[in-house]
Amino acid sequence: MERGGARHQRWRSLIDERFDARESVLLRYHRVFGALGEGPALDERDLAPCSLGEGIVIRRLGERRGVEILVADETQAMCTGTYKALDACVTAAALGRAGVRRVVASSGGNLSAALGAYLQRAGVEALLFQPLSTLYKQDRRFFGGSARLICADLPEPAIKSLARAVARAYAIEHIPDVRLRMAASAARALFLIEAMAGELGPIDFITQTVCAGFGPAGIYGCFAALRQRGLLCAAAVPRLLAFQQDANAPMVRAWQAGAGDLAAAHVHPDPGRYIEPGLYNTNPARDYARLAALMRRFGGDLLAIDDAAYGAHAAAVRQDLAAAGVPLSTLPGTDEVVEKTGLLTGVGIYQAIDDGALQPGERVLYLLTGGCRELRPGDAPIPELVVDGSRDEASWVAAIGERFGLTPGGSP
Repeated sequence: MERGGARHQRWRSLIDERFDARESVLLRYHRVFGALGEGPALDERDLAPCSLGEGIVIRRLGERRGVEILVADETQAMCTGTYKALDACVTAAALGRAGVRRVVASSGGNLSAALGAYLQRAGVEALLFQPLSTLYKQDRRFFGGSARLICADLPEPAIKSLARAVARAYAIEHIPDVRLRMAASAARALFLIEAMAGELGPIDFITQTVCAGFGPAGIYGCFAALRQRGLLCAAAVPRLLAFQQDANAPMVRAWQAGAGDLAAAHVHPDPGRYIEPGLYNTNPARDYARLAALMRRFGGDLLAIDDAAYGAHAAAVRQDLAAAGVPLSTLPGTDEVVEKTGLLTGVGIYQAIDDGALQPGERVLYLLTGGCRELRPGDAPIPELVVDGSRDEASWVAAIGERFGLTPGGSP
């Protein structure tokens, strides 16, 4: 990709050579934020004080039945072990620029950890809501201080609703802004463009496991914007092969039905069968429409990973990743992988090869979005509050306000 002359590599003007992508893709490609004209116009002065390490490294996994698999390792050089460090760093920088000092957020767990780390550094108080079911994978280093962890033993829609209700009641900024999440993955897009023009070479498919799909939408949205602005030539962009776990796969159902929009008929979550509980967004309707439109433009597919595929391939993926220099972290005293989202992508690739969706001679880039976060016994944080179904939403909003000293309508 983009192996021609200078006319075909105008995107190189967006690279800040002072910074190494293995240390921070946000700093190396910070110029993309201003070039896109969308989202925050952040620059090095905003991002550098927030950066804690947001690196990506290319690794070679090898060949499987004639399909070459390469890995963009977005876990080992990310300060919290997942690519959500990018979202959190961009969010912290944008909040700092805007002078916001208190926020509310909800997530499946990985974003909570990343926001906890980055917002503490930025001195922003954050009420971070996440499912109680993913507390086991958290590290107390990322919480405490200004990062206030609230766990919820509630269904995903109720957790999100409660977080938004608290934000409304106490006039607190609700984050993250979708535009910030999309912008964060624009830096990933620039990394991939540079890698495909150099050490990586041409790629047929980019692969990632998705929940709401902000990451791939940010990558492909950046590809589209750069082409529109004449910074990226019309050479083929790799197709996207995205995966969801079968127990929560509304996007897959909508895509395979040929639907332009995600409807209630596509939403059939089964939390008791989740392979990775952090992939908990059950109805990403607006997000599906955006991702589907990009996939129709650039090509690709959405596939589900069921229990049989996981059982058939998870061990082999772990072994191959370890051989490539990425041993996935396990829970203390067990062989259970802490963060399975990245592992699921490998399982999806191996199953797609078995099914013929990936063909011999094709080259696949495996976005390993998480998996390396060492936990020790006693590392789990203690939530400052646990909410459940014993009260209605209004009662919990009042209790949370009392617990954290919040003023209705915000501070004077």
